[in-house]
Amino acid sequence: MPGIGIIANPHSKLNKRSPQELQRLQDKMSKNGIFTITQDLDHLDETLQLYRDKQVPVVAINGGDGTISQTLTRMIRIYGSQPLPQIAVLRGGTMNLIAAQLGVYGHPDALLERLVEGLEKGQQLQIELLSTLKIGSTYGFLYADQSSTRILEEFYSNKSRHLGASLLALRLVRSFLLNRPFIRNMIQAHRLRASFQPGGHLTEMTLGCFAGTITKFPMGLVFLPLARKKAGHFQTTVVTCKAEKILWYLPLIMLQHKEGSAIGKHSFCCEQAVLEYEGEVHYTIDGEIYRNPDGRVVIESGPSIPFLRF
Repeated sequence: MPGIGIIANPHSKLNKRSPQELQRLQDKMSKNGIFTITQDLDHLDETLQLYRDKQVPVVAINGGDGTISQTLTRMIRIYGSQPLPQIAVLRGGTMNLIAAQLGVYGHPDALLERLVEGLEKGQQLQIELLSTLKIGSTYGFLYADQSSTRILEEFYSNKSRHLGASLLALRLVRSFLLNRPFIRNMIQAHRLRASFQPGGHLTEMTLGCFAGTITKFPMGLVFLPLARKKAGHFQTTVVTCKAEKILWYLPLIMLQHKEGSAIGKHSFCCEQAVLEYEGEVHYTIDGEIYRNPDGRVVIESGPSIPFLRF
């Protein structure tokens, strides 16, 4: 039985920028492992079916947060009632928020070398369970919508990494201070009717909602501090301050770590959130962007995933 299976996404930001990275990973693969570069979703399904049939105990994913979400979504469907394998994250994306939540840092080939060495020596690697969100048929760890998705689309249009994120943040701040059209196009209020179980109901104008089972955001910001407070729950935060005051309210929004109403936001630890916007909602799950013309999104607690820390 193979000890490890590797799924490498050739379209992830790091792999596209450094295609030789895939060859280095393959060179470090154990003789007892399976290395697969998935070309499309059908190939990903075939790979996961192979790993399931061969009872591969550890599946390593080389790609970003979107690759991890997409792989786990299809894995949960394909494995069905069978136990999921342990998941190892090799990074390879733009932000790598899931890896940061797990405390997994390093270059993909160095991470793979460390993982393979630990498994071959029979080391007991630490397992950490991360709960998922279920949104429609997709499983992930971090949801955001409306204004934040518009900013993410702007970030993607420039195909940049951390430096690009910093430059975009500076551009947003400059536009805000000078009252330029750019910030008004990026950050807009939308009417929301929402229900939370537990938590109650809410009808507000909002700049957008966030939901997640991980606490960390890009650049190490802790925006959902209650995301892992209760097993089987996730944190939802509805940002309610006015668009023209967002920069001044942002520190308070970030620093208030409590459930219920607070300055500029409402936060809930819940098992389900039903969000209903007037008009279209565009949202992101782990960096992948989706649109729903009827404005309705249902977020539920999903299964917990066994991740390796190494």
